[in-house]
Amino acid sequence: MAQNYAAAHLAQIDEHFALDAKTGGVVNKGGIRLDFNGKNTVTIYHVDTVAETDYVRSGTNRFGAMVELGTATQTFVLSQDKAFTFSVDRGNLEDSMMVQEANKAVKRQIRDVAIPAVDVYRLAVAHAAALAASQGATAAVTSSNAYTKFLDQNDAMTEAKVPESGRHCFMSPATYSLLKQDTAFMRSCDTTVRDLKTGVIGEVDGVTLHKVPSTYLPTNEVYLFIWDQVLISPTKFDSIRILTDVQGIDGAVAEGRRYYDCFVPTYKIPGLRYHLSA
Repeated sequence: MAQNYAAAHLAQIDEHFALDAKTGGVVNKGGIRLDFNGKNTVTIYHVDTVAETDYVRSGTNRFGAMVELGTATQTFVLSQDKAFTFSVDRGNLEDSMMVQEANKAVKRQIRDVAIPAVDVYRLAVAHAAALAASQGATAAVTSSNAYTKFLDQNDAMTEAKVPESGRHCFMSPATYSLLKQDTAFMRSCDTTVRDLKTGVIGEVDGVTLHKVPSTYLPTNEVYLFIWDQVLISPTKFDSIRILTDVQGIDGAVAEGRRYYDCFVPTYKIPGLRYHLSA
């Protein structure tokens, strides 16, 4: 005889894999604070310097020719105005064992969508600034030269007078796999600072190493070096609300909006380096 089996839908949810924020340690650590309260545009100054000359022990211009000290400005405009919304009908909610409960759904939205979007955007800004200033290289990377290419970019930061402390490098899992095949790298890498929650996998040559999904990085990015006082990433507001009394909807409506950006001050650009694969 045929059997009719009972079916049950459990209040269990198959969640997406999600990552914690990966760029929080390399933003807003410098001395510049941008106040966007009441405005979406902020301008800052930078001040010129003058070259030294030999002091002359006679005459009226013993310190050299007088030059009026100049200034320049850089303007930052907030550009990332992001939003989301969704509804949860009361009938759908109660007929599906409450799995779309709005408060939990909002937390999922932030974890799965908002946090990685901010990370990707910040890394893209850093790469674009380094690329525009030609602060990097493009060449094939293999297991035999991956560590050498890494050291080349770190040495270039030193030549640019970037402080030795506070340097970070973001790389894909494939790049890290190449490095692990280099015995010189493995001998030099300090893994005691590892923090897998934030993606920190070690430290080498004074640089904190971050492993992130390749989708977080620009195409063909092998290394993205960031000094931790370069990026300024203000958030003007980050609002979330769950409305339960919306005309025409019997249920809940969730809405969220983030107004933020990421900027690189002109004189901090040397604190960014890249290496792209050929």
